[in-house]
Amino acid sequence: MIHNISYRLIVYGTEDEEKVLEALRNILPGAAPEREEAEGYHGNPITVLRGRITRRRALREFMESFREVFRGRMDELKDRFDDNGNLFLRLDKQEALKRKWQPVEHGDAIHLKIKVEAYPARREVAAENIKGFLE
Repeated sequence: MIHNISYRLIVYGTEDEEKVLEALRNILPGAAPEREEAEGYHGNPITVLRGRITRRRALREFMESFREVFRGRMDELKDRFDDNGNLFLRLDKQEALKRKWQPVEHGDAIHLKIKVEAYPARREVAAENIKGFLE
């Protein structure tokens, strides 16, 4: 159903990195992100965590949870595909810490880029594949 999942999230200086990692792993078990130290907009220190999931078992587990959360909610997803068949989601970090998937619009979130299997790789094909999976 999907080829891979790329993820990115920011740990602010006021956050506990271990809790942020726990939130990420509640959504993507086994995630082992790379760390990059950076500076925020106001000069504050931040850590950027990013990585990619490609293992079939991990992708299958993710999709099982995805189906439970988004079954019957395709309307929320239809505008989140790009022209190459990628599905973009932002999930609330605080809710993920409680093992809940809460889509959000703000940037302080777990950013997911889900490469959906679609031949040809187009928005419409990817959206139909996800819709069929959720039904």
